[in-house]
Formats: sequence, C-alpha cells, structure tokens
Amino acid sequence: MKSKIFFLLGLNFLALSFFGCRSDEVEIGALEEDYYLTPYGASANDQLLQHHFYDTHHIYLLFNDTIQKEQTSVNPDNTPFYTYQAVNLGYSMTGSLSSKDNIFEFDYIQTDKEKQVATQFVQDKILPSLGPDLRPFSFLLIDKINYYVSNASTYYEMRLTNPVVFQGWRCTAIAVSGLTDMTDEEQTAYRNQILKTIVAGKISKLDPSIFDSFYSFCSQYYSTFKIDSGNSHEVEDFIKIHPTMMDLGFLSAYTYGNPNGFYMYNFKAKSYDLEDYTNAVFEYSEEEFTNLYGQYPIVMQKYAILKQIITDLGVIL
Repeated sequence: MKSKIFFLLGLNFLALSFFGCRSDEVEIGALEEDYYLTPYGASANDQLLQHHFYDTHHIYLLFNDTIQKEQTSVNPDNTPFYTYQAVNLGYSMTGSLSSKDNIFEFDYIQTDKEKQVATQFVQDKILPSLGPDLRPFSFLLIDKINYYVSNASTYYEMRLTNPVVFQGWRCTAIAVSGLTDMTDEEQTAYRNQILKTIVAGKISKLDPSIFDSFYSFCSQYYSTFKIDSGNSHEVEDFIKIHPTMMDLGFLSAYTYGNPNGFYMYNFKAKSYDLEDYTNAVFEYSEEEFTNLYGQYPIVMQKYAILKQIITDLGVIL
C-alpha cells in the first residue's frame, strides 16, 4: 500500500511541475552539430560545394575521411588531447571487415578545381543513373584509394589494391585521380566502371533465386570440362552442332574448340558467366551489344534478363 501512495504522490509532483512551468521557461538544448555537413578541416570553398550538393541531392559530400576533431582531455604536459571521428569504410555493404586485415589510406584531392570537377562528375554522370535505393548516405571523393588486404598466399602480408570505388555502410568512396584530364568519352567509361562495381556489390546481396532464369540456359555446362581422346569424337560432334560458345549462351570460356589438334571445352563457373554479362551491360550500349551478339538468341535472352534485373535494382542505364 505504501508503494502505491509514493507512486501517486510522484505522479502528482510530476503533474504540478509540468503545469507550473511556463512556456518561456522551457529550455531546449542546442542541436548537435552535423559533422557530415560541416566536417573538420573543410575550407570555405569546400563548404560551398558540400552545402550545395546536400541541398540539391540530400547526400553528404566529403573530401576527407576525418569529419570531427574534438578536445576531450589534457595530456600530462598540459597540451590538448584530441579525439577524431572518421568515416569507417571497414564496415562495408557486405559486412564488417577486420581492421587489422583491411586497412584504408587515402590520397586527398589537392586543388579546388579538381574538387569541382569531381563533384560535377558525380552529379552529371553517377547520380542520374542511381535510383533512390542505390544512393549512399555520403560520398567521399578522393584522389586515390589505397586499400591493403591481407593475402593468405603470402602468409598474411598486406597486399595493396587501388579500387576506383568502395562502398561502406554510410559512405561510398570514389577515386577521381586524372579525372580533370579525361575526355567526355573517357569519363563515361570511368562512370560505367564505377556503376558496375556498385551494382556488383548490390547483386552479391540478392536472393540467388532471382538469377534462376538467367542461369537456366547454361546450367548443365557450368564448370564442366571434356576432351576427345582416342577414338572418341563426342566433343567434335558437339562443337559441330554448336560452332561457338555463344551458340550455347556463353560470352567466354576457358577453352572451346580445337586447340592443338584436340577438340575440347572447358566452361567457367556460373559466377563468371554473371560477371561477363554484367560487364557487357555497362561496357556496351544495347545497340552495340546487339551488333556484336544479335545472331545468338540465347545470348540476347540472357542479356535482356540481366538488364531487367539491374534496372529493377534502381540503375538507370
């Protein structure tokens, strides 16, 4: 009973406190600073680009992975002790990456002109092709991505790679080295390379059953190898019926035909088949692809299926 009395008294006290407080006495704390919009170290020219980009696209624009510097303590010698907040690409779209096995370093863009060209490139070449579900929380535009990956074949020594794009959970980093010197055609090719990487990352997370129709044409051939030996002419007869790998629906194979006087075929795994067609979607226009492969019905069917899947993801080709 006593606990109920205390509970009711507490409610009465809260009610009196609430109604006894005038509106001009209510204090609201200052909003936390948006460090993605006003990142540490951004110049006045950077801020003009960043605010305009965010106001236009509702996506943050960064030129440095460090977004906050804050004094949190004092060193024993009375000098300031700072903590930093940085964009973490180690937590990627496909899962968390171990920090000791995956290290990122960046070469930053040095001039305002390069930053302007890079920003315009993203606005004109990248964003128009990305539907809402594919647009990132933020873009990090840098000169070069230095991505060190552990390499089991060399006893876990770090291997340096330089991807053109890397998708983190809250940030997509794009390397723009040499962009200012590229022709429009070269920028378009570079754009396709970036989009292809973004789409490949998205495809890797899709339900595999989405590709059942695409794989169905070549399912019996994936990862198979056969060669005529002795008096056997099985592969020779097969190739007479299907003169090229494209007749079966493949864009590439390890071997197909009569190299060194032996009839053989050696087909790749289905993941490589998907990669071949994904590359083709971004490397060729539909007209160019049709001119190359229009005489192969299965190839054209697989191309149409994959192109529709990519379009459904939100990519505007």
